[in-house]
Amino acid sequence: MDNRLLEKEKKAYVSLYKKDVLPYSLILCAILAELIYNIMVLDVMPVSYLMGATVMINIVILFVLFTCAVKVNIYHKIWAVIAVFLGIYMLVRMSVLVPLVLKPYARHTEIMAANLLGGVMLLAAGFISLKHANRRQRLQEQLQQSEAS
Repeated sequence: MDNRLLEKEKKAYVSLYKKDVLPYSLILCAILAELIYNIMVLDVMPVSYLMGATVMINIVILFVLFTCAVKVNIYHKIWAVIAVFLGIYMLVRMSVLVPLVLKPYARHTEIMAANLLGGVMLLAAGFISLKHANRRQRLQEQLQQSEAS
């Protein structure tokens, strides 16, 4: 019985030090989709003051996405929630902001596809990371309880 418990604890300790690779990779792919969106929308967008605002907003989004990828890799729940909200933002942007405000006349389907792909990847990364972080937290609590007794 003690040997089996020790083996389980060893596996638990090993899993505590693993990086959360899948959500990290998904967010990096979402960054790529965001870059594709930026390039395409700026290429077809009419020159106006909205172009500068779009660039500034997208710089902030790219910075937050990169920070999110790094933090999700080490199981931060808050950043997983931020990834979910950014995924929702991308989907809303795809259906409301791009067609009604930016009004790109060309490459509409490519812009929508980049937004859809990025949004879905961010939603998946956020929910997977939340699941992994909750499981990791339960594991830490179990280890602390077993050490206390």
